[in-house]
Amino acid sequence: MNSIPPSPDTRHLTPDEIELWAEGLLPAARDVHIGECAVCRATAERERKLFRDLGQLTRFAPEFGFVERVMARVKIPAPSGPHLRPDADA
Repeated sequence: MNSIPPSPDTRHLTPDEIELWAEGLLPAARDVHIGECAVCRATAERERKLFRDLGQLTRFAPEFGFVERVMARVKIPAPSGPHLRPDADA
């Protein structure tokens, strides 16, 4: 009995699949599409370049105490209205 070989997946890659490709993690079955589709290949190459460029940026680390200073200035309003009080009649 002859079986028909599965056809390659011709759907365009999703954004998640393009990210996987840029990281070298795209399954081989979908990787074939990159070789055949100029649109997906161009999008994937832009994604890979973005990853490379982001990797070249200087790491940012806020100075010691930054979070504490910011949070000390954050004002969280107290709940108001009868619908937010636990003792309010339903």
